[in-house]
Amino acid sequence: MPKIRVIDVQTGQCLFECSMVESDKAYHFAAEMEKIGLDIKVQAPTLSQTLSSSLGLSQEAQAAYEESLEEEIDQHESSCCLENSDPNKTIN
Repeated sequence: MPKIRVIDVQTGQCLFECSMVESDKAYHFAAEMEKIGLDIKVQAPTLSQTLSSSLGLSQEAQAAYEESLEEEIDQHESSCCLENSDPNKTIN
């Protein structure tokens, strides 16, 4: 099952880890670490990672799925949705 991790940015060390259900604990811990001056980041699993895990995909199958998602996103970077971003422009 994917976990939420609180990582020390400087060392890369995982300082805290918990399940998605306990996400409030991770963010509370992160806030406490920032108060004492540590530069930290919170790594939470993406939707696709959570889905892959719940479906029981192997690491190889999950990597292939993630790659296919990236390719799909790359193919749509210049889609019509992004080109017509002028809020005053009307579409007929």
